[in-house]
Amino acid sequence: MKFLLKGILILSMFSFGSANAITIHKQEFPDIHEATLLSPKLHLRGGSVRKVYGFVNTYVGLLYVEDETLAPEEILSANVARRMEFHLLSNRVTSRRFMKVIDEGLSINTTPEQMAVMEPRVKELFDLFDYRFVKGTVGFIEWVPAEQVSRVVINGEVRGTVAGKDLSDALLSIWIGEHPVSVRFKEEVLGLEASED
Repeated sequence: MKFLLKGILILSMFSFGSANAITIHKQEFPDIHEATLLSPKLHLRGGSVRKVYGFVNTYVGLLYVEDETLAPEEILSANVARRMEFHLLSNRVTSRRFMKVIDEGLSINTTPEQMAVMEPRVKELFDLFDYRFVKGTVGFIEWVPAEQVSRVVINGEVRGTVAGKDLSDALLSIWIGEHPVSVRFKEEVLGLEASED
């Protein structure tokens, strides 16, 4: 019974009802996540492959938002459900390396004063990412407006939540903010025509 309930919970976080999909790196991803017990209906904004050193494919990133009418510049500030989803393509992406990317991304997209306020919660976030990442691992960070928290889910397991819209905005800015990990990645997950980095 315990395993059945766990299975139901995992299925409640993912939906497979959309008949349409996009293909990235020879993998298909749904353009819609139907509403579940935990999340509203989410629409795919765009997706991209994150490359490092110019040629190493590390993960597919997908941005889903509740309000598909939002302009690209409105997504960060809007208080609607949104999800940054990751599908790992390499065993080189360890949780430690992923957290380093987050730490570096936060530092260049926020002020020292903002980081000081968020620091205890960033540590909470890192605890949630203490997980053995391998090729094929799927995770996401999702903003939950009703609870004003960011939910972290890895391989169908809810790892926990961290409070604050400020932290959620700062996290998403790593990928779509003023100083993203990659200009091409930002443009593609926003559904824009990509330029060269």
